[in-house]
Amino acid sequence: MYAVIDTETTGLLPGHRHRVIEIAVVLLDQHGRFEHEWVTLLNPQRDLGPQHIHGILTADVLAAPEFVDVARHLGALLAGRMVVGHNVEFDLGFLRAEFARLGHVVPLITERSMCTMALAGYLYPGSKRTLGACCAAAGISLQGWHSALADTRATAELFATYLRSFPSPPPWQWAYEEIRGLPWPELPGTTFTPTVRPVHAGGRHGWMSRLVDQLPRVPEPPQADSYLSVLDTLLADREIDAAGADLLVHVATDLALTRSQVDRLHGSYLDGLAAAVWRDGDITGGQRADLDRVATMLGRTAADVDDALLAASNGQYVVPARPGARGFPPGSTLVFTGDMVEAREVWWDRAVAAGFRPQEAVRPDTTFVVAADVDSLSLKARAAREYGVPIIPVEDFRRMVPAHLLQSGPEQKAG
Repeated sequence: MYAVIDTETTGLLPGHRHRVIEIAVVLLDQHGRFEHEWVTLLNPQRDLGPQHIHGILTADVLAAPEFVDVARHLGALLAGRMVVGHNVEFDLGFLRAEFARLGHVVPLITERSMCTMALAGYLYPGSKRTLGACCAAAGISLQGWHSALADTRATAELFATYLRSFPSPPPWQWAYEEIRGLPWPELPGTTFTPTVRPVHAGGRHGWMSRLVDQLPRVPEPPQADSYLSVLDTLLADREIDAAGADLLVHVATDLALTRSQVDRLHGSYLDGLAAAVWRDGDITGGQRADLDRVATMLGRTAADVDDALLAASNGQYVVPARPGARGFPPGSTLVFTGDMVEAREVWWDRAVAAGFRPQEAVRPDTTFVVAADVDSLSLKARAAREYGVPIIPVEDFRRMVPAHLLQSGPEQKAG
């Protein structure tokens, strides 16, 4: 009756030519009992994307079948069954795209599928979002995280657990009857040997990943968790960069989220991370730096991180001392170095408006340097160290600029 699926992919957006590189299917009967499982790596005929997350090497897929080779077999596994997945829309979107590349439209319908992430929120209000967190709450062991087969087995066990909370037949029986009767096209396929990932493969997960596992679901707007799941994936291995920020814009557009909705989701996400950090105990400098980096990517400031931590700790968090107006008073000279999220010209004009005196080059009498990365090896940063000029991160300088200048759009520096 059910086909539980999971995919590993070269990226997060099928519309941007990202491909499936591993797929697993576990078949369950109407009571959630195991019937069959199948898994294979796939050769996408392109680079493999975030290998540090999925743990698959190019050598692993060189002899693997392509999607066209397995399409007929995969279709036979899925036809007539209700598809189940954790954030199932993600996997269905990729599978629809793969079949579409072969010229076929298949009846993989999100509204006629079951999502364990959504079921968790229905059965247990306040439940967490990630598969790892849902499994932990249900007492299910998740081995080999970011392996398609491990995730599919865990999702199948999780769904079977949830299934026992509903009567037989379940409330979605009508949807299953509809899906069971939908025809599938005649799909291409060849004789192939499934390729299983080697034991070395498996993504890393550390401090940030554990934090992400503690974040709750967000029921409103309805597409919130689909958007935040992408954000979870980006942050799980601390991959916080301009490309990730650009990806989030595309995801928000695809999900028809408004700017104000995204802004609220980013704010609640930062609050959730801060609460998770505080539950972990003492906050190290590295953890605080990670939170500041997340905040920057989400359009927030170090002051927002302070506020979130203060709220999470009921005022117990001690805001770190940073250079302020008394340390670098208006009239001080400064130099910017490194690529910042906002254009350097914007920061130049803010500095001028705040009463500072920006310079193009570091001199012995320069008061301080503002760097995108305080460990930068740029010529300016090296000159600052040679002259003994302090280097501070851009987030610290943001705290020295009046709030109204940060919200306004100062005209760019001429020349």
